[in-house]
Amino acid sequence: MLLRTVLACTFATSAFADCPTGADRAKGIRAILSDGSVEEYRDLRPGVVELIARYEDGYTARNLLGQGTYVIELADFEDGQIVPTSRITSSYPMSADEMPLPKPGSEWTVKVAMRDADGFFQEQQTHRWGEQTKATYQNCSYDMIPGQLSYAGEGYNYQEEIHYLPELGLGLLVAYSDGDAPEDRFTYDAFEIMDK
Repeated sequence: MLLRTVLACTFATSAFADCPTGADRAKGIRAILSDGSVEEYRDLRPGVVELIARYEDGYTARNLLGQGTYVIELADFEDGQIVPTSRITSSYPMSADEMPLPKPGSEWTVKVAMRDADGFFQEQQTHRWGEQTKATYQNCSYDMIPGQLSYAGEGYNYQEEIHYLPELGLGLLVAYSDGDAPEDRFTYDAFEIMDK
């Protein structure tokens, strides 16, 4: 009986041994989505995480995320390079490492100065975070804070649903809607450590 218990504990430990943690962002964390898309997250500088997203149709994007969650830059990515005309930047009223971490039951409304290829514009963002729960991806289980984010500017208003994983320091985009268009949803199947 004791041997069986030891073996069960050993198996359980090995099953969870390869689950990424926030410390693994230095090497890189890879997320695998159910549609075959892949997202790679890596620390770029204090408070900023680089996300390279490769989709099944061949499209690749590069985002910079303040606190692993707030989009401070997004752009198309081709042949390892940013497509300059696609770049959109967001200037928040504080540095990335001073941005508020998502907390259960919290809300943050902020005005953001935006810039794209056509010039400058203003955007108001509201970030609402729900109560913490658990989320499981294959053998990895994490605390998860669900978020509803809205982005409003002249002539547009769109919504995102984010799942923030405090143990990874990452906000995952799980749904996106723009006006009357159908909602796009994304399912994350697994995480792995890059460059092991």
